[in-house]
Amino acid sequence: MTNFSTDFSVYVTIMNKLTNGFRIVNQNNNYGTYNPTNLPRYIIYNNQIFFSFKGDIATRSEGSVTYEVEGTGKRITFAFKCPEFSDNALSIPLNETNFDVSYYGTNQPIQWNPNDTNWGPSNNFPNKGHPLYALFVIGT
Repeated sequence: MTNFSTDFSVYVTIMNKLTNGFRIVNQNNNYGTYNPTNLPRYIIYNNQIFFSFKGDIATRSEGSVTYEVEGTGKRITFAFKCPEFSDNALSIPLNETNFDVSYYGTNQPIQWNPNDTNWGPSNNFPNKGHPLYALFVIGT
């Protein structure tokens, strides 16, 4: 029997493995709703944040969030999409820094291990299926 989920959400973790801090400058929602409504303002050094981007079969989810390196104005945008019929997507459409940023994804609930033991291959995620659990890592 096929497991059919009507949860088209993206559950996002952004992990900062650097000594730099990041400040939010923009959150965009093409489809879906952020939870919490106002995302964490800062990602402090060597820490992580979590938020969900709620979508359902009627609204799906597609959005992005941009943080900048404190004091530099250099930005990184994290984008995510869990549509009803087309392919899922995770990407970094903007990276004005010289930091490496990788992303990982799965359709199964997960507690991302900060020591990368359960991340899988970098820049890899399931093209289909929902919900989508995403991990973005700055400074990999």
